Amino acid sequence: MEKEKLSMIGHIIDTPRVLKKAYEIREDYMADFVNAFVNHNFKKVYFLGSGTSNNVSMVIRNIFVDILHIEGVAIPPTLFTYHEDLNPANVFKKEEICVIGFTQHGDSISTCQALERAHKEGYFTIAVTEQLNSIAEKFSDAYCHLVCEEEEIGPETRGYTETILQFYILAIEIAKKKGIIDQKQYDSLNKDALDVANNLHIIVEQSIQWYKDNKAEFLNMTKSSIAGYGYNYPTALEARLKFFETYTRPCTGYEFEEQMHGPFRAYNADNYMFVIVSEGEAEKERARAAIPYYKDAFTEHVFVVTAEDDFSLSAKDLKLSFKSSDILSPIIYIIPFQVLSALICEDVGIDTKVSPIKKRYFSSHYPAARHNNLEDK
Repeated sequence: MEKEKLSMIGHIIDTPRVLKKAYEIREDYMADFVNAFVNHNFKKVYFLGSGTSNNVSMVIRNIFVDILHIEGVAIPPTLFTYHEDLNPANVFKKEEICVIGFTQHGDSISTCQALERAHKEGYFTIAVTEQLNSIAEKFSDAYCHLVCEEEEIGPETRGYTETILQFYILAIEIAKKKGIIDQKQYDSLNKDALDVANNLHIIVEQSIQWYKDNKAEFLNMTKSSIAGYGYNYPTALEARLKFFETYTRPCTGYEFEEQMHGPFRAYNADNYMFVIVSEGEAEKERARAAIPYYKDAFTEHVFVVTAEDDFSLSAKDLKLSFKSSDILSPIIYIIPFQVLSALICEDVGIDTKVSPIKKRYFSSHYPAARHNNLEDK
């Protein structure tokens, strides 16, 4: 009998278990990746992925820049393959540039082509996949296995969140081995990771309750926007992707201030506005002024998601009771939007386990025939 697929909300509820696993089994996945960074003096690193992997690569880019003090670039793989000069000012030696490709299933055509280009041109490449023995590995000098476990449905949730924690762990391990941080700093950063893994179930539970409390209003939503800033600008982009690909109603994702530049002309009383209020005193102060303005000028349907204690909220906002470090905050702030996407689909009868795409003669996956040719060589 065929195993029943885990639902979208099932994957989200299961995420805390997988985060704890990623924390505990780091020795199983980090050797090749950490050694690559310890044995090479990488000064510029590209982080490449498509879709959810593109958004997670933006988060990981921020982590690596902050902890390892490298120059980081996160762009869509096809832009990298056909339009990017990897070293336009000739500042770096070729061996100082690393290209990392994220593709959960290991066969994203855009990411594989980007790795292939970098590999052929002599840059050090690293493939990051959940699927073992994938096509992406064929174009890589090193490999890192994602331990998020296979997601059984299209809208990826658990993999996004786990990848952030796994690469945070890798970054602090590299930093310790290279002497960038001392033991005391390492212990503090490591504890932050454990705290997130141990407390994420609280965020899931509070997000589910938030959805239930606002369900009647959410079910009338026809168009929406999601805004975030700083470390959580990529969170807004991933939240938008998740909500749009599942619920299918128009949704936009913006950097908080950029939402002022054009999009507001399209907003009216029917628009739902979600705002992630995270780190940064200047941006929090801006948000304190913006939220009342949104409600007065545009719509009553404004929802704030925050873990900050110094931000006044309305009854329908979500105040998270666990606050992580700023650099890890994307892990907690994506959860409410994953939950919203999963539960609203259940309530309106959208089965997220079933793809609505019926014609598949044009695909984002690496052609099987070309894969077989690679195997033969």
